[in-house]
Amino acid sequence: MGSKRRFAAINTKVRVLKSRLLTRKDYIKLMEKDKVKDQVSYLLENTLYKEVLENLIDMENIKEVEIRLKQHLINQYNKFTPYFTGEYRKLFRTMLLRFEIEDLKLYLRALDRKEDLSKIKKVTLLDEFYSYLNFDKLSRARNLEEFIEGLKETIYYDALKPYAKEEHRKILFYMEMNLDRLYFKSLKTQSQKLDKEDSILFGDTLGKNVDLLNIQWIYRGTEFYNLSPEELINYTLPDGYEFNYEKVKELCYSSKNKFKEIVIKSRYSFLFDTEKDVDLYMERRTERYLYYQFLNTFKKGKFNITSSIAYIHLLEYEIRDIISILEAKNYGLSLNEIKEYLVRKIEGSDE
Repeated sequence: MGSKRRFAAINTKVRVLKSRLLTRKDYIKLMEKDKVKDQVSYLLENTLYKEVLENLIDMENIKEVEIRLKQHLINQYNKFTPYFTGEYRKLFRTMLLRFEIEDLKLYLRALDRKEDLSKIKKVTLLDEFYSYLNFDKLSRARNLEEFIEGLKETIYYDALKPYAKEEHRKILFYMEMNLDRLYFKSLKTQSQKLDKEDSILFGDTLGKNVDLLNIQWIYRGTEFYNLSPEELINYTLPDGYEFNYEKVKELCYSSKNKFKEIVIKSRYSFLFDTEKDVDLYMERRTERYLYYQFLNTFKKGKFNITSSIAYIHLLEYEIRDIISILEAKNYGLSLNEIKEYLVRKIEGSDE
């Protein structure tokens, strides 16, 4: 199938969807509201989230709003799949693994805190129609070993099996890192099955994401957890765009000053070339960089995989911003203070 024919319908759809995303005016209106319930009312009355947030039990319950919004994001992934066939459809299914992994982490954290697992199913993002996980079976696990046994015949079993009988304070951390590595490995493997152009384009975007996550991980692992270079290397992600294994290894073994020097000389200099608090804003800077990468990709409107991938990420970042705005209001932050925590930069005229 020709590239133009394959992507014509989905590109038309995502352009319509993109036009329905929040404007700068919507962001300002949300930040000006004094109460969470007023912010949610604005979303219900003026935005595409009307259908998503209808019949909320508690309009001040930010967690319920967050779950609804993330489920809306998942629904968008699933609505895209009929537009694709073969390996392209499998790619979108692979991208959904991230939400399945987030659900798994909820269970693992509850196990670590010795909480009732039966309550977790109510807050999982994927339902069993879209998930490979048997939530009822997982909820009956009495310990970590039983929980991992409940993952047999899933891709997660081999990743977590080595930890089934482990008992030490970092076990949860190790399991979560292994699950994240599994996700990125799965994405890379599936993307290589696309047509050559799309495989390269997707791989470049994925590689930049990997670079940024590795930089954050190494920085925080050194700054806050005093991890050894060997521990840092073990849990970095492979297949970066600019930072291959040798460069990542150099970062892991560098002093704090050398680490910053290397990053500042890269395309990711914005992480450290700033007067603002690096620790506080590093994640936001990373997300903002990726947001504008996707926005620029979308504006190009090429007949390849990039437009649909860009839209789904723009929607995800918008949802993160909405949650940040709701939470910031609870902390009594001013409009200008809230802007500092948003992925999208709110200044000037609407895009």
